[in-house]
Amino acid sequence: MFDSLPKGFNLEIGAAWWLVALAVLLVFRGRRLWAFLLSLPAISYTPQISRKLSRLVKTRHYSEAEFLGADNAPDPVIATRRQALDTLAEVLARRSPKSEAWGLRVRDGLSDLRFADANRVPFPFARVMREKFNLCSVAEASEGPYLRDLDGNLNLDIGGSYGVNVAGYDRYKEWIDRGWAKVRDLGPVLGPLHPLVAENIEMLKRVSGMEEVSFHLSGTEAVMAAVRLARFNTKKWKIACFAGAYHGWWDGVQPGLGSERAIGDCLTLKDMNPDSIKAIRAKAPFLAGVLVNPVQSFHPNSPPPNDAVMLSSSMRSAKDDVRSDYAAWLRELRKVCDECNIPLIFDEVFTGFRLAPGGAQEYFGVKADMVLYGKTVAGGMPIGVVCAKRGLMRRFDPDHPMRIAYVVGTFAAYPQAIGAMHEFLSWVTTPEARTEYEAANARCAAWARRSTDEFVAARLPVRIAQLGTIWTVLFTEPGRYNWLLQYYLRAEGVSMSWVGTGRCLTSLDYRDEDYDALRLKLREAAEKMKRDKWWLSLEEQPSRDSDIRRRLVRDLASSIVRLPRPAASFTAEIMQRKHDDHVASHSHRVNQILHFFSSSTFIFAYALLFTHFTLAMWLGLGALVLRQAGHALIEPPCRDKEKLLLGFDTPSKSVILAAYTLIPLWVLYGAETIAWANAGSLVLDVAKHWFGLTCVVVFGRVAVLVGKHGLRNALIWFVKLITDPFTDVIAYYPSLRGRTA
Repeated sequence: MFDSLPKGFNLEIGAAWWLVALAVLLVFRGRRLWAFLLSLPAISYTPQISRKLSRLVKTRHYSEAEFLGADNAPDPVIATRRQALDTLAEVLARRSPKSEAWGLRVRDGLSDLRFADANRVPFPFARVMREKFNLCSVAEASEGPYLRDLDGNLNLDIGGSYGVNVAGYDRYKEWIDRGWAKVRDLGPVLGPLHPLVAENIEMLKRVSGMEEVSFHLSGTEAVMAAVRLARFNTKKWKIACFAGAYHGWWDGVQPGLGSERAIGDCLTLKDMNPDSIKAIRAKAPFLAGVLVNPVQSFHPNSPPPNDAVMLSSSMRSAKDDVRSDYAAWLRELRKVCDECNIPLIFDEVFTGFRLAPGGAQEYFGVKADMVLYGKTVAGGMPIGVVCAKRGLMRRFDPDHPMRIAYVVGTFAAYPQAIGAMHEFLSWVTTPEARTEYEAANARCAAWARRSTDEFVAARLPVRIAQLGTIWTVLFTEPGRYNWLLQYYLRAEGVSMSWVGTGRCLTSLDYRDEDYDALRLKLREAAEKMKRDKWWLSLEEQPSRDSDIRRRLVRDLASSIVRLPRPAASFTAEIMQRKHDDHVASHSHRVNQILHFFSSSTFIFAYALLFTHFTLAMWLGLGALVLRQAGHALIEPPCRDKEKLLLGFDTPSKSVILAAYTLIPLWVLYGAETIAWANAGSLVLDVAKHWFGLTCVVVFGRVAVLVGKHGLRNALIWFVKLITDPFTDVIAYYPSLRGRTA
């Protein structure tokens, strides 16, 4: 067994060296391996799966018929939906013709507009929606919580400008004007700082409770700076974040949002999950920080802050609601970060000054080590701010002078933003602002409760979930068309961001009458969707849930399994020939019904060909006669069109059928006497002759086509011929149900 070992090799010494190497490996890598094993239950695998699927799933567009019947709805429902979709498109086009024309003018040149348009609906539905709708949010003025479009329509805004609009647009106009007046003498000077910077820093330190401040141009830049500084000052490299979070467009901490590369320095954990606490503790030696969205952004059909309420009894607070649950979760994160000396980073670019004057730290009662602000903190101007403890803000290593964290920004603390920021911070730190926040949160909560009660009473499958002035529309029933609600809302005069009803925002200037208007618009849009049959009850469609699941699985599989390009082109040409054949000589409903039955018989004959040869051939001939009778007796002559399809025309098929009819007589004549002929043998002989004639006719035609039109066209005709029964069954089944295919 060991003859192949090198001469002089000692087996015991070799084994000892292997044991030593294994021991060294365990010493240096064992802790990391153990931490990896402990973290497995907490890791969110959705980002990895999403990244893999993004490379596999190909674009698939529904036809209009597939669009309307994506949940296998019955025919009367499909007819109602078709009319409703056209009506909705007409209503929106009549409502905003100037906005539509503007959108057509800039769509091809504005990539952001194309991105929002493409991601507003599930991708199989996108092409039909683009063909029928040209929605473009264009506004030329704001009036309180309303936006006025190019056509003069006032639309109630629930987009909140992606989080900027906390206090109301009219206030931001004033802050920008007053702020610009304070810095106008300096102008857009970069480098030297305006004196207001010092006052803004003091107010930010009081609001955040931190020791130092860093200015950046955007929220995404603030996230990039915070992660860079955390890694630099902890001398660790891994950042823990949570599935469903959004930290700007930077792919360094977005492993599941379209990132084209695997991100090895980001650990994506399950949110509000006890296993994640264990994983953070196990991974502590390698973690530079734990990055948290106090309100998650990308959990579909889930209430704020997220949908992952999985807290253990020891982590839950006494008050059983979303706010206290999430506060308990953040307190648990704070505790494990303290125990393991890991910086806790709050990304409040979206939530900062939205929930309370002190942001999520105040609202949930949990203090972070770094806090990131953006959007509204600059009074409506672009900004990003990092506030943190002094030890996390160093950009130079005092012990290694050549080690530098290069974090800069050309427009950091630019005067226009600093002026507007001073106005906003001067307001948000007043007692009057705190009172206004409390009243606004109470109004939004009352509106959400009343709206939900009305939806329940009206048996509408929508609910409102709210946290502060952040809210979302939840759907209580599964459906392929829930996303259509945003189109109906636009027709009712509601303006929203490209994420639709997933995350909605109302501002502090929303009055009771504005909330009443919003409630009525939501209810009207939902009732119209229900009347238009986009939502079906179990009584209307008993197999609704299973139909939806089955269709989704089929769509995903068909989007992943695609033929290579040459094969796909070959298949597409076959399907085009089938379509042309249908148009040429399959227009009569009776002929379609005959083709359905003959095709079903052919498929059965295919299955019997290798086990019951004789029966298969007799069934095949009967199906062929039935099939050609529809052409000869019902369909009008169409010889010119049939020639273009390269197959046999109707007279040629009649001759072939006559040959099939004569074969039994010829076989019978060849028998010595009728009495001596064995009936079973005679029938088998007839079947063999039929099979031989079929081969001669089919392959002879293939040879002729190869000579006249080339091998590719010949193969296309051949494959079309033998697969026609399968596609005809699908194509002509609707004729049995009273509809022409």
